Amino acid sequence: MKKLLLLALVVPMLVACGRAAHHANAPAATSTENETAPYSTGSTAIEIESITGIDATTDEAQITPPVGGSIAQIVEFYSRQAVAVKAEEKIPIQKHDVREMDMEVPALIKSLMPSGTGDFDPNRNETITETFVNGKGTKDTSRKLNDFLPIVGRPYISQLKASHVQSANCIKQGEGCVVTIKLKDEPMDMGSFGSMDIENISDADRERLMDELFTNSGYYACMDMGLGGDMPERSADQEFKLPGFINPVSIMDSMNMDAGFRNGTIAAVFDKEGRLISLTLSYTNYSRVRFLGMKMNADSASKQEYRFTW
Repeated sequence: MKKLLLLALVVPMLVACGRAAHHANAPAATSTENETAPYSTGSTAIEIESITGIDATTDEAQITPPVGGSIAQIVEFYSRQAVAVKAEEKIPIQKHDVREMDMEVPALIKSLMPSGTGDFDPNRNETITETFVNGKGTKDTSRKLNDFLPIVGRPYISQLKASHVQSANCIKQGEGCVVTIKLKDEPMDMGSFGSMDIENISDADRERLMDELFTNSGYYACMDMGLGGDMPERSADQEFKLPGFINPVSIMDSMNMDAGFRNGTIAAVFDKEGRLISLTLSYTNYSRVRFLGMKMNADSASKQEYRFTW
């Protein structure tokens, strides 16, 4: 049973890698939906005075940020204050999303890729501005606030635990504060997915597995992992199928996989009322797969920057 689940996880990754290899030498696509220049992705340093949208005349009570606090206090403050964005009735948001991927794919796997698999490029560099009213986009009504922000499909932005965190810092800046959280590196534990037969998994069990992933992984608990990606649907003739001479069991028996996440960083700016003004999330992930004498390597970097106007 466990091998079925592992195979179901690995084979789609091979397909994605085959698609990425098709674009390995192509520049990342760029799209901009507004005239505002995207942020510079070279730094997470953010000056609160340069961010618009703060109402200096508000009468709302000021919050007390955990300056000099413990990791647990800072993580709790971030998770508690950031989630208010998802409950806001009307909120304009600008999102700059950058994802870059570099892969090494075996020639045999490339040769097995069905036609049309090169149409998907995992690299991304785009800026989107959207105003959400009651959780729905006004420019594009198909956009949902719960999916536009991490965690995709959940009513919260973070379920981070202190045990996931390497260091955390909160400093005063102007009348607000800046929270910086660095995550521990996190190897991927394939055994954590359990031994469920993926071919017969129920919707309820699949949802439970995802909840466990969001709870147990620091990266899934607070990062935009691209789970709501726009990979196009494939027709039956575009599905990845192993040729008859390759035994799936042989792949699993010979497979050695080293994968995980590194360099996770959260940089959040709050105003004096504790409202989230800007948020930068970044991390890298890696995968080293060995099977049947072949090797496949993948490295990627992800960075999302958000600005909120109140």
